[in-house]
Amino acid sequence: MQQLISPLCLLLALALLIAGFAIWAVEAPQPSMELHRARVAGDEEYSDVLEEQLEGQRWSRKVLLFCLFGGSAMMVLMAFVMMSVPRNP
Repeated sequence: MQQLISPLCLLLALALLIAGFAIWAVEAPQPSMELHRARVAGDEEYSDVLEEQLEGQRWSRKVLLFCLFGGSAMMVLMAFVMMSVPRNP
């Protein structure tokens, strides 16, 4: 069973890395038409709320990317640590 852990960690690291690059390739959240309409109409409160939502979406994307790339690095590290564990015959 312990022989399978290292390759599974590397496989999971590869999957996380691919998912991270796939999300990174997609354009970041952009201002919606509602935000543009609120700015043109001069509705400061509504535009502030929409801007906060947009910043929240951008922050969530950054955190997700960090977690995917960080998780990938952790899985690679874990795989190499598991390879060096002495195995009992």
